[in-house]
Amino acid sequence: MKRPLILAAVVALAIGLLTLGGVATRDAAPSTHAQGAATPTPTASPVASPSPSPSPAASPTTTSTASSTPTCTNAMLGPGLTRAAQPKLAADCDTLLGLRYTLSRPVTLNWGDASATLTSEDGWDGVTVEGTPKRVTKLELAPYAFRGALTRLATLDALVELKLTAYTTPDTTTTPTTLTTTETTATTLRASPPTCTATTLGEPRRATGATSDTALAKDCDTLLAIKSTLAQKDRHALLLQGDPLSTWYRGTALSTWTGVTVDGTPKRVTKLELQSLGLKGIIPTQIGDLTALEILDLRDNQLTGAIPTQIEKLTALTRLDLGYNRLSGNIPTQIGEITNLIHLHLRKNQIGGSIPTQIENLTNLKSFSIYHNSLTGSIPTQIGELTALRNLNLLANRQVSGPIPTQIGKLTNLRKLVLEGTRVSGYIPTQLGNLTNVKDLRLGPQLSGSIPPQLGNLPALTRINLNSRHTGCIPNALFSVPNRYLPPDLPSCSPTTASTPTPAPSPTP
Repeated sequence: MKRPLILAAVVALAIGLLTLGGVATRDAAPSTHAQGAATPTPTASPVASPSPSPSPAASPTTTSTASSTPTCTNAMLGPGLTRAAQPKLAADCDTLLGLRYTLSRPVTLNWGDASATLTSEDGWDGVTVEGTPKRVTKLELAPYAFRGALTRLATLDALVELKLTAYTTPDTTTTPTTLTTTETTATTLRASPPTCTATTLGEPRRATGATSDTALAKDCDTLLAIKSTLAQKDRHALLLQGDPLSTWYRGTALSTWTGVTVDGTPKRVTKLELQSLGLKGIIPTQIGDLTALEILDLRDNQLTGAIPTQIEKLTALTRLDLGYNRLSGNIPTQIGEITNLIHLHLRKNQIGGSIPTQIENLTNLKSFSIYHNSLTGSIPTQIGELTALRNLNLLANRQVSGPIPTQIGKLTNLRKLVLEGTRVSGYIPTQLGNLTNVKDLRLGPQLSGSIPPQLGNLPALTRINLNSRHTGCIPNALFSVPNRYLPPDLPSCSPTTASTPTPAPSPTP
């Protein structure tokens, strides 16, 4: 069924490209136009009289290749590969060679050159070969433009992804050495993604279908489906480090795939740990189909876009780490559905919006790091429901404002509270004196009023940072904290002063 679908899509694409204004004749025109300057004829203009079949004088290369179809040699396929052993790959290779001369761009494709083989790591331009047996699965040919013969693509029946960009030349006086182009369309063709085999799974695969297939097979199919989205990487990094997900193939055991852990009874994909691989692109929505995931770690990549709302389906998740990327958008309210979450790390991104109140459902959460983002709004009072929380870090969210909610005093397991670099204002609530386990207490520069004497009752403190806008006196116990940053112009509180403090008004929750 794939092949007819691809053929229909490709034919439609061909028609669209050919109606863009005669890409073929515009590409063939510069040679004719340049020679025609001395002896111009009315029919030489590609605009006045576009010709679907360029003359031999105008395009000798196209004419010579039309008479015979090039054939791939064993050397073109790659080391250890032969046409006899890989007949389908050889057919794909023949198709590509035939298409090479229907593409135009100032830079020539390296298809068929002795410098590159089809299956090598830095192989043919824009071509991806995967699977067992090996097949051509992707063509990414923007910025090349087809002159025609797109129906040949229908023979690439293992193709999963096709990216093309058609170009036209609006300036008919342009010479080949100064050719300028304008992007007119970009088309992506996707067929059904490849499915995992018994070899991949390490177990027999039942008939495909929502009710009869194994859960592990569905997890494996999902990973193959998201590979092209999740594994995007800039060409320079690919040349230096290779494809970060090169092990994700149907012919390779799933348990050996990079960053994938298979566990449990029945077997499922339980961990996806792809940190520091230079990945680009967005987090695909299909990630929500890996419903047995316990750990999703995509930190330290170059991912963009918003966190997909489909993460709400990952109810088994205990650790979600998306830090050190370029994510934007808001924290989805659906985060509250992941009630088993213990670690939530979104630090060093460009996430905006306010902290959703649905966070109150994450009663197992121990660590919430979202520093260096673009959050707005105030700290929700529902934060007080996270009684297991040990680390709350909002450092450098410069638009977070409003008071410190008194409910933070309920977080008696808290070890670290960082509000530096925010616009949190008002008085320090006396309820912070309940945080007897806190070791690191750093408050924002906008706070004012007197320092509550209750802060002197925090025996675990090893670091405290208070700004210089406070009034009154400093509780004596704070002078024994090893790493202390206290207002330099305030005296220590005498025993009398400490025993009868002037109460600071509490902020409104």
